[in-house]
Amino acid sequence: MSLSRSIKTDSNQSGAALVVSLILLTIITLLSVSAMQNANLDTKIAVNHQFKEMSFRAAENALAIVTGPELSVLDNLDIPNVVGEITSNDPFFTTHNAVGDPIDPAFSDQLPMSASLTMEYQGEREGLFFSGHQLDNTTHLFLVDAFGTVAGNATRTHNRMQVGLIRQRY
Repeated sequence: MSLSRSIKTDSNQSGAALVVSLILLTIITLLSVSAMQNANLDTKIAVNHQFKEMSFRAAENALAIVTGPELSVLDNLDIPNVVGEITSNDPFFTTHNAVGDPIDPAFSDQLPMSASLTMEYQGEREGLFFSGHQLDNTTHLFLVDAFGTVAGNATRTHNRMQVGLIRQRY
């Protein structure tokens, strides 16, 4: 008789443990999927930020070349000479050649970056102060826009700077 009672009580179970475990499994699965989507979104944000920084560096490099001490750069630059005239130099700065090989070995592990320049001539000024000293010179002022890009994506950064090219009066 005791054998039939134990069989009868086993068949009367309602399966509540199975239902609870399936609900918990569903909740854990939804949390895992949500966490994976958040991680994927965070990765996309980080990569986009990196591309934006690279395009900013390309634009800054172009402006640094224009304002740098190397005057031979100006020989290859289309410089406007009439007030209000705008010229474009595209590309002005690039890290890779047309084939895709890096110009400098330091750029071999980076995506190709480039920058274009647009210059607007704003006129000449005489007797401007530089570092607190007035020099006997004529300064030609330009509004220079640098647009940095990174190959393989739509990231584009715009930097603007007023540049003065100094000509000594004789």
